Amino acid sequence: GFPVVLLRNLRHPVYLLVVLAQVNISAMVAGLATFMGKFLERQFSLTASLANMIIGAVNIPGAMVGIVVGGAILKRFQMSLRQCSALCVLGMLLCLLAAFPLLFLGCPTQKVAGVTHWDSSGFGHHDMACNTHCHCPESGFNPVCGSDGVEYTSPCSAGCSSLSLRPDGSVLNYTGCSCVWGPGPAGWARPGSCGTACSHLFVPFVVLSCLAGILASTSHTPSFMLILRSIQPEDKSFAVGIQFMLLRVLAWMPGPVLYGSAIDTSCLLWERRCERRAACRYYDNSLFRHRYLGLQFFFEVGAF
Repeated sequence: GFPVVLLRNLRHPVYLLVVLAQVNISAMVAGLATFMGKFLERQFSLTASLANMIIGAVNIPGAMVGIVVGGAILKRFQMSLRQCSALCVLGMLLCLLAAFPLLFLGCPTQKVAGVTHWDSSGFGHHDMACNTHCHCPESGFNPVCGSDGVEYTSPCSAGCSSLSLRPDGSVLNYTGCSCVWGPGPAGWARPGSCGTACSHLFVPFVVLSCLAGILASTSHTPSFMLILRSIQPEDKSFAVGIQFMLLRVLAWMPGPVLYGSAIDTSCLLWERRCERRAACRYYDNSLFRHRYLGLQFFFEVGAF
């Protein structure tokens, strides 16, 4: 009787459509859980620990609040099946309205010599005219921020000839950098990335992201009740099992792969190891934001 019960459930229109909506929401959550930390790091120049702490302290509690609110509304008004579906549609519509502005809240790509910013010679980041005497290795990657506001992949690529140390032995800054414009005949550079300098957009982004998560989560309990109430009593346990199997197969397995492939297409400079691509050094921030959040928005529309 297994094939008969399986086909009976999959041919049930309410069950099938609700599960497909949950697949879209789960694919959205898979992308958020896997790559949101990386996204915040690149867009707003956060450390990995701070980005993940923000997700754990804001986005996850927000989703929990949305689930509880959806269940409370369901119990308070003793909703029918039609009212449950209306609540799901309303929650996803409000989520779409809250998530749409996120596509425009982000930072531009930083100026990186030879990657996104070129001097008049137009050479690459390892062979600019000002650092040809340095013979910089292509694998060298130790970002420094020049006094001219341009980032260089290493002190060597900036043409730096000397450095200043702190009392504890760490590098304070690099001096005599022939590729960095003034002051004087040669500029200086400090260790680390220049960053994206748009931290004022971070708080609005987190607030809108949390709000969209709360609104999307309000449909969790009503959609689950739609499945339990519409399926025949003897098929309920089986239907729930099929539901979670479809969520794993259609959302949680391909979701991160799809997001990762989309993010990789926005890379500007790859690290090379053994003649193969390894980690991405620099992304086109605008393209990264549009493709990552565009996929999130696509799955929200699918759930709606």
